[in-house]
Formats: sequence, structure tokens, C-alpha cells
Amino acid sequence: MVATKTAPGTKNGQPAPLQKRSFLVGTQEVTEGGDYEATQVIDASSHNLPPWQLQSTGWLRGLWLTCKGTGLTAGTATADAPWSIFASIELDDVNNEAIFGPFDGYTAFAANKMGGYQFVDDPGVSSVYALSGTTTTNNFTFCLWIPLEIVARDPLGPVPSVNNTASLTLKMTTAAVAGVFGTITGTLSLNVKGTQSFYWEPKKADKAGNPIAESPAAAGTTQYWTQGSVPIAGAGTINQQLITGLGYPFRTYLFLLRDASGTRSGGETNWPDPLIGLKFEANMLLSNYSKTLWQNSISQMTGYNSATNDARGAGVVPGKEAGLYSYWWSNDFAFRKPGSETRRKYLVTSPGSNMIFNGSIGGAGNLYTIVNYVAPGGGASGAGNTAPLTGGR
Repeated sequence: MVATKTAPGTKNGQPAPLQKRSFLVGTQEVTEGGDYEATQVIDASSHNLPPWQLQSTGWLRGLWLTCKGTGLTAGTATADAPWSIFASIELDDVNNEAIFGPFDGYTAFAANKMGGYQFVDDPGVSSVYALSGTTTTNNFTFCLWIPLEIVARDPLGPVPSVNNTASLTLKMTTAAVAGVFGTITGTLSLNVKGTQSFYWEPKKADKAGNPIAESPAAAGTTQYWTQGSVPIAGAGTINQQLITGLGYPFRTYLFLLRDASGTRSGGETNWPDPLIGLKFEANMLLSNYSKTLWQNSISQMTGYNSATNDARGAGVVPGKEAGLYSYWWSNDFAFRKPGSETRRKYLVTSPGSNMIFNGSIGGAGNLYTIVNYVAPGGGASGAGNTAPLTGGR
């Protein structure tokens, strides 16, 4: 018997269904301001800002917060200023479950700086960034990104926002003024403006009549940022199980060490050198990893090349954050830069996975674990299935 050949573009002798073109072909990105604005006097107490209940747009990429503080005639900025103006930031989904947070403003800043979402990730070196304790016109200005989209080129991760019956909600609480400035004169006032970034609903077909995907790749996929903490009783070696975010694929993991007085500079001094190990299941991710080499790795992967920790200022060369060490699974593509990812490298975890941090810490304090994980669409049954995130490849 002579085998018959199937003509190109056919399946079982029938024309193959035409593959839909990318969602991006039929839509455009929209940046929409004027959706939210709140002003609050910053005094000795915390204050809840009015919640921002997001209106229907299309597919939400993320939110911009433009924050300006004015009114002081003198003041000394704290180490975590100006981000510490927020005691809490939290973005909740339609079921009131947190997608981003809750955590303080500095942690939100760290997620921006180390998350791999922009060409220049560090909000502290933006051309609009300012921080001063001595001028009445501008005590600080900064912009923060609350991310939903993971990868822009597909895109992956935008959240549908197509009706007003249920909406995402951003909640913000301000900190007491002493957490931002010390030895103040004058009255500090915070103004926050919110801007949405989203895609409109796509066209059904392109100009040639080719069908266009009605939703982004792996629709339903959502990334989360969450935080846990490990109390450090005193100087000595810890062999600590880490549980934050287990059960989902990990994209980014930040370790933030603060000393007993809460300072990151003390946490930097107390950081293990070397880290004895970071173990996942039966294998080591890091082993006898020197502090200097880890700092070098962060510098090379991010371009944060200043030798000064916490370098700030418009146009300044950024540096490492004191007390903050990073591990990424989002840097397997061009230049190994975080955010340049194929999603093939994500660390797939289970609820009962063993992830062990082993090292000698120089003093009492708290080790914060700030975890960015990805929940593939399909609910709990698909939590470990990363195939849709990579197009099945």
C-alpha cells in the first residue's frame, strides 16, 4: 500500500483551522488618568485613604501611583523614606483576596526595583524622583507601579475588568510622620493620584479577515506578591523552613533582613557570609554563596552598579538596597535581566515543598521573605501546570 501524503495546511484531508493571531494585534495599550485622587495630612497617626474601586476598562495591566508630599519647612528623612509614607498597600481581587500585598511602602518599592517590569526598574532614580526635608515646594515625589501583567510581549497576566458588578480594589494606609521624617517643622501633606494601564477589548479580526484571539495568552493567569517573616532571636545559625507562597510557580524571591531596631543597614551587616545554603527539595539552589559574589550577581543582572547602598536621586546610578538580597527565575532570556523570561525556568512548588534557608546571621532581627509567584489559569487543579505559560513548549 502506498501512503498518501496530506496536503500542507490540511488535517485529515480537511482544511486546518486557521490559528488565531495574537491578542496584541487587535488591541492597543491605554493609559488613563483621573480615576483616583486623595489628599491626606500626615501626622502622628495612621490614616486609611479612600479605597480605589477600579471601574471597567478591558484587560488591566497595572496601576500607577503618583505620590507627592509637601508642606515641611524642615525634616530629616528616614532610611526607608519616602516609600515609608505608606504603612500598607494592598490590591484585592473581586473576591477580596490580596494580589499585591499587604505590605508597607518600602516593600512595594522593592517589588518595583527588583521585579523586572520596566526598562529602568528603580523608582528612586527616575527623572521625577525627589526627596527633601527642607523645601516647602516639594518634600518628595515618586511613582510606584502596582503590577498585574507579567510579560508584555505576549501579553501574559492582564486581569479582565469588563463590568462594574465586581471590581478590583486598591487599599492604602498612610504611616505616622515619624516613619518618614524626623525633627520636622511644618505640616506634611500627601497627595496620591492613580492611573490605570490597560488594553481595550480586541477586534475579532484583522484587516485581512484573520481571526484575533479574544483574550491574552493563558487567560486567567495571575501573579501575586506576598510576604512572610522569620523572627531571628539572636546571633547564630538558622536552618529555617520557608513557607511563603508554596504551592505555585515562583518567579522572584526577595530576602529582606532587618536588625532588632528595624534597620536595613543593620540587616546588611548581619547578612550570612557565606550563606551556607538555599535548598529546595533534595537539591541546592545556592551553596556556600559568598556575600560579595551575591552582591556582584545582583549588580550584573540589574545594572545597579553603584558601590553605595540605597543610592537615590534623579539620574543617579542605582545601587543595591541595604539588607535586600534577590533570587530570580525570571531572567533566562536576553542579558539575564530580571523580567527577560520565557517562563520555562519558574520554580514549580507544592504546598508541602521543602525550601530551607541555612546561614549564620550576625544578630537579632527579622528576615522577611517577599515572594512573587504565578498562578496559572484553571484554578487550584492547574496550580503547578506551567505549560500554558509557555505555549505548551
